[in-house]
Amino acid sequence: MRFLTAGLVLLLWAPEAYPQEKQIMQLQADMIHLTQQINQLHKSVDEKNAVLRGLVEKMADQINALTGNIQKIVQAVDTVKTQNDKTATDLRGVLTGIGRDVNEMQEGLSSARSQINSLSQQVTTMNTKAEPLAGPDDLMRTATVDFYATNYDLAISGFREFLSKYPNDPRASEAQLHIGLSLFNQKKFEPAIIEFDTVLQKYPDSDKKSTALLKKGFAHAELNQNQQALDVLQSVTKLYPGTIEATTAQSRITQLRRPRQE
Repeated sequence: MRFLTAGLVLLLWAPEAYPQEKQIMQLQADMIHLTQQINQLHKSVDEKNAVLRGLVEKMADQINALTGNIQKIVQAVDTVKTQNDKTATDLRGVLTGIGRDVNEMQEGLSSARSQINSLSQQVTTMNTKAEPLAGPDDLMRTATVDFYATNYDLAISGFREFLSKYPNDPRASEAQLHIGLSLFNQKKFEPAIIEFDTVLQKYPDSDKKSTALLKKGFAHAELNQNQQALDVLQSVTKLYPGTIEATTAQSRITQLRRPRQE
Protein backbone atom coordinates (compact mmCIF):
# COMPACT_ATOMS: atom_id res chain seq x y z
CA MET A 1 0.00 0.00 0.00
CA ARG A 2 2.91 2.39 0.66
CA PHE A 3 4.21 1.99 -2.85
CA LEU A 4 0.71 2.31 -4.35
CA THR A 5 0.28 5.59 -2.46
CA ALA A 6 3.70 6.72 -3.65
CA GLY A 7 2.70 5.94 -7.22
CA LEU A 8 -0.45 8.04 -6.93
CA VAL A 9 1.55 10.96 -5.55
CA LEU A 10 4.05 10.66 -8.40
CA LEU A 11 1.28 10.66 -10.96
CA LEU A 12 0.01 13.92 -9.46
CA TRP A 13 3.43 15.42 -10.29
CA ALA A 14 4.80 16.00 -6.80
CA PRO A 15 8.47 15.39 -7.70
CA GLU A 16 9.77 16.36 -4.29
CA ALA A 17 8.07 13.42 -2.52
CA TYR A 18 9.78 10.07 -3.02
CA PRO A 19 9.12 7.80 -0.04
CA GLN A 20 11.49 5.21 -1.49
CA GLU A 21 14.44 7.55 -0.85
CA LYS A 22 13.90 7.42 2.91
CA GLN A 23 13.78 3.63 2.78
CA ILE A 24 16.91 3.50 0.61
CA MET A 25 18.76 5.82 2.98
CA GLN A 26 17.82 3.62 5.92
CA LEU A 27 18.89 0.53 3.98
CA GLN A 28 22.25 2.15 3.30
CA ALA A 29 22.70 2.95 6.98
CA ASP A 30 21.70 -0.63 7.84
CA MET A 31 24.27 -1.94 5.37
CA ILE A 32 27.04 -0.02 7.15
CA HIS A 33 25.90 -1.34 10.52
CA LEU A 34 25.61 -4.93 9.31
CA THR A 35 29.01 -4.78 7.63
CA GLN A 36 30.52 -3.60 10.92
CA GLN A 37 28.79 -6.47 12.69
CA ILE A 38 30.21 -9.00 10.23
CA ASN A 39 33.73 -7.61 10.63
CA GLN A 40 33.53 -7.61 14.41
CA LEU A 41 32.08 -11.09 14.61
CA HIS A 42 34.97 -12.30 12.46
CA LYS A 43 37.24 -11.17 15.29
CA SER A 44 35.05 -12.56 18.08
CA VAL A 45 34.53 -16.10 16.81
CA ASP A 46 37.10 -18.78 17.71
CA GLU A 47 39.04 -19.47 14.52
CA LYS A 48 39.01 -23.19 15.26
CA ASN A 49 35.22 -23.36 15.20
CA ALA A 50 34.54 -24.20 11.54
CA VAL A 51 30.76 -24.11 11.86
CA LEU A 52 30.58 -20.58 13.20
CA ARG A 53 33.26 -19.37 10.82
CA GLY A 54 31.32 -20.78 7.88
CA LEU A 55 28.17 -18.99 9.02
CA VAL A 56 30.01 -15.67 9.27
CA GLU A 57 31.42 -16.10 5.76
CA LYS A 58 27.99 -16.96 4.39
CA MET A 59 26.51 -13.81 5.94
CA ALA A 60 29.38 -11.75 4.56
CA ASP A 61 28.50 -12.98 1.07
CA GLN A 62 24.86 -11.99 1.65
CA ILE A 63 25.88 -8.52 2.78
CA ASN A 64 28.07 -8.07 -0.31
CA ALA A 65 25.18 -9.11 -2.56
CA LEU A 66 22.79 -6.72 -0.83
CA THR A 67 25.30 -3.88 -1.08
CA GLY A 68 25.50 -4.38 -4.84
CA ASN A 69 21.74 -3.98 -5.15
CA ILE A 70 21.69 -0.65 -3.30
CA GLN A 71 23.12 1.27 -6.27
CA LYS A 72 20.63 -0.33 -8.65
CA ILE A 73 17.72 0.91 -6.55
CA VAL A 74 19.23 4.40 -6.29
CA GLN A 75 19.60 4.52 -10.08
CA ALA A 76 16.00 3.40 -10.50
CA VAL A 77 14.82 6.25 -8.26
CA ASP A 78 16.88 8.71 -10.31
CA THR A 79 15.17 7.39 -13.44
CA VAL A 80 11.76 8.18 -11.96
CA LYS A 81 12.93 11.69 -11.06
CA THR A 82 14.40 12.63 -14.41
CA GLN A 83 12.04 11.07 -16.91
CA ASN A 84 9.02 13.28 -16.29
CA ASP A 85 7.90 12.97 -19.92
CA LYS A 86 6.99 9.30 -19.57
CA THR A 87 3.38 8.22 -19.54
CA ALA A 88 1.57 7.59 -16.26
CA THR A 89 1.54 3.87 -17.00
CA ASP A 90 5.31 3.73 -17.50
CA LEU A 91 5.97 5.65 -14.29
CA ARG A 92 3.69 3.41 -12.30
CA GLY A 93 5.51 0.36 -13.64
CA VAL A 94 8.94 1.73 -12.71
CA LEU A 95 7.76 2.70 -9.24
CA THR A 96 6.25 -0.74 -8.65
CA GLY A 97 9.56 -2.33 -9.61
CA ILE A 98 11.42 -0.09 -7.16
CA GLY A 99 8.99 -1.01 -4.41
CA ARG A 100 9.52 -4.70 -5.08
CA ASP A 101 13.32 -4.31 -5.02
CA VAL A 102 13.19 -2.38 -1.74
CA ASN A 103 10.98 -5.06 -0.19
CA GLU A 104 13.41 -7.77 -1.29
CA MET A 105 16.29 -5.81 0.22
CA GLN A 106 14.41 -5.44 3.50
CA GLU A 107 13.72 -9.17 3.59
CA GLY A 108 17.39 -9.90 2.93
CA LEU A 109 18.50 -7.56 5.69
CA SER A 110 15.99 -9.12 8.08
CA SER A 111 17.40 -12.56 7.32
CA ALA A 112 20.97 -11.33 7.87
CA ARG A 113 20.01 -9.73 11.19
CA SER A 114 18.40 -12.98 12.36
CA GLN A 115 21.54 -14.94 11.54
CA ILE A 116 23.75 -12.37 13.28
CA ASN A 117 21.58 -12.50 16.40
CA SER A 118 21.82 -16.29 16.37
CA LEU A 119 25.59 -16.15 15.98
CA SER A 120 25.89 -13.57 18.77
CA GLN A 121 24.00 -15.91 21.09
CA GLN A 122 26.37 -18.76 20.19
CA VAL A 123 29.38 -16.54 20.84
CA THR A 124 27.85 -15.54 24.20
CA THR A 125 27.40 -19.22 25.08
CA MET A 126 31.02 -19.90 24.15
CA ASN A 127 32.15 -17.03 26.35
CA THR A 128 30.12 -18.11 29.39
CA LYS A 129 31.55 -21.62 29.21
CA ALA A 130 35.13 -20.33 29.08
CA GLU A 131 37.15 -19.28 32.06
CA PRO A 132 37.01 -15.49 32.53
CA LEU A 133 40.19 -13.72 31.50
CA ALA A 134 41.39 -10.16 31.96
CA GLY A 135 43.05 -9.83 28.57
CA PRO A 136 42.18 -7.24 25.91
CA ASP A 137 40.61 -9.81 23.58
CA ASP A 138 38.16 -10.94 26.23
CA LEU A 139 37.21 -7.40 27.24
CA MET A 140 36.67 -6.40 23.63
CA ARG A 141 34.70 -9.53 22.82
CA THR A 142 32.40 -9.18 25.84
CA ALA A 143 31.71 -5.50 25.15
CA THR A 144 31.04 -6.24 21.49
CA VAL A 145 28.56 -9.01 22.27
CA ASP A 146 26.78 -6.65 24.69
CA PHE A 147 26.64 -4.02 21.96
CA TYR A 148 25.05 -6.29 19.36
CA ALA A 149 22.69 -7.67 22.00
CA THR A 150 21.58 -4.01 22.53
CA ASN A 151 22.83 -4.04 26.12
CA TYR A 152 24.25 -0.60 25.49
CA ASP A 153 25.04 0.45 29.07
CA LEU A 154 27.02 -2.75 29.61
CA ALA A 155 28.72 -2.26 26.25
CA ILE A 156 29.75 1.30 27.10
CA SER A 157 31.15 0.14 30.43
CA GLY A 158 33.06 -2.67 28.74
CA PHE A 159 34.54 -0.48 26.02
CA ARG A 160 35.58 2.16 28.55
CA GLU A 161 37.29 -0.51 30.66
CA PHE A 162 39.09 -1.73 27.56
CA LEU A 163 40.27 1.81 26.75
CA SER A 164 41.40 2.49 30.30
CA LYS A 165 43.47 -0.70 30.46
CA TYR A 166 44.68 -0.88 26.87
CA PRO A 167 44.72 2.68 25.46
CA ASN A 168 47.38 1.80 22.88
CA ASP A 169 45.69 -1.31 21.55
CA PRO A 170 45.11 -1.17 17.74
CA ARG A 171 41.39 -1.57 18.42
CA ALA A 172 41.16 1.52 20.63
CA SER A 173 39.49 3.63 17.93
CA GLU A 174 36.98 0.84 17.33
CA ALA A 175 36.10 0.74 21.03
CA GLN A 176 35.76 4.52 21.08
CA LEU A 177 33.48 4.44 18.04
CA HIS A 178 31.24 1.83 19.64
CA ILE A 179 30.80 3.99 22.71
CA GLY A 180 29.45 6.70 20.41
CA LEU A 181 27.25 4.23 18.54
CA SER A 182 25.85 2.89 21.81
CA LEU A 183 24.87 6.40 22.88
CA PHE A 184 23.45 7.16 19.43
CA ASN A 185 21.30 4.03 19.53
CA GLN A 186 20.00 5.16 22.91
CA LYS A 187 19.06 8.48 21.29
CA LYS A 188 21.60 10.30 23.46
CA PHE A 189 22.75 12.35 20.52
CA GLU A 190 24.70 15.15 22.21
CA PRO A 191 27.04 12.87 24.19
CA ALA A 192 27.30 10.65 21.11
CA ILE A 193 28.67 13.60 19.12
CA ILE A 194 31.37 14.09 21.78
CA GLU A 195 32.43 10.46 21.46
CA PHE A 196 32.49 10.64 17.65
CA ASP A 197 34.64 13.77 17.87
CA THR A 198 37.03 11.85 20.11
CA VAL A 199 37.45 9.24 17.37
CA LEU A 200 38.15 11.96 14.81
CA GLN A 201 40.61 13.88 16.97
CA LYS A 202 42.39 11.15 18.93
CA TYR A 203 42.74 8.59 16.13
CA PRO A 204 43.51 10.55 12.94
CA ASP A 205 44.76 7.47 11.06
CA SER A 206 41.89 5.17 12.02
CA ASP A 207 39.72 3.52 9.39
CA LYS A 208 36.76 4.21 11.69
CA LYS A 209 36.79 7.94 10.95
CA SER A 210 34.37 7.73 8.03
CA THR A 211 31.72 6.01 10.16
CA ALA A 212 32.30 8.38 13.08
CA LEU A 213 31.90 11.40 10.80
CA LEU A 214 28.77 9.99 9.17
CA LYS A 215 27.10 9.20 12.50
CA LYS A 216 28.08 12.62 13.84
CA GLY A 217 26.19 14.18 10.93
CA PHE A 218 23.19 11.95 11.62
CA ALA A 219 23.26 12.96 15.29
CA HIS A 220 23.18 16.67 14.39
CA ALA A 221 20.23 15.96 12.08
CA GLU A 222 18.38 14.17 14.88
CA LEU A 223 18.89 17.27 17.02
CA ASN A 224 17.43 19.40 14.17
CA GLN A 225 20.82 21.11 13.80
CA ASN A 226 20.48 20.97 10.05
CA GLN A 227 23.32 23.30 9.06
CA GLN A 228 25.80 21.44 11.26
CA ALA A 229 24.50 18.16 9.86
CA LEU A 230 24.93 19.37 6.28
CA ASP A 231 28.47 20.58 6.92
CA VAL A 232 29.50 17.25 8.45
CA LEU A 233 27.78 15.10 5.83
CA GLN A 234 29.33 17.12 2.99
CA SER A 235 32.72 16.42 4.57
CA VAL A 236 31.96 12.70 4.36
CA THR A 237 31.24 12.92 0.62
CA LYS A 238 34.45 14.90 0.00
CA LEU A 239 36.80 12.88 2.19
CA TYR A 240 35.49 9.40 1.39
CA PRO A 241 34.17 9.45 -2.20
CA GLY A 242 32.93 6.19 -3.65
CA THR A 243 32.23 4.62 -0.25
CA ILE A 244 28.88 3.50 1.11
CA GLU A 245 29.33 6.14 3.84
CA ALA A 246 29.52 8.84 1.14
CA THR A 247 26.45 7.45 -0.64
CA THR A 248 24.48 7.40 2.61
CA ALA A 249 25.64 10.92 3.50
CA GLN A 250 24.52 12.22 0.09
CA SER A 251 21.07 10.66 0.53
CA ARG A 252 20.68 12.37 3.90
CA ILE A 253 21.90 15.68 2.46
CA THR A 254 19.22 15.47 -0.22
CA GLN A 255 16.57 14.80 2.39
CA LEU A 256 17.70 17.68 4.62
CA ARG A 257 17.66 20.12 1.71
CA ARG A 258 14.21 19.16 0.46
CA PRO A 259 11.53 21.67 1.56
CA ARG A 260 9.20 20.27 4.16
CA GLN A 261 5.67 19.59 3.04
CA GLU A 262 2.98 21.65 4.69
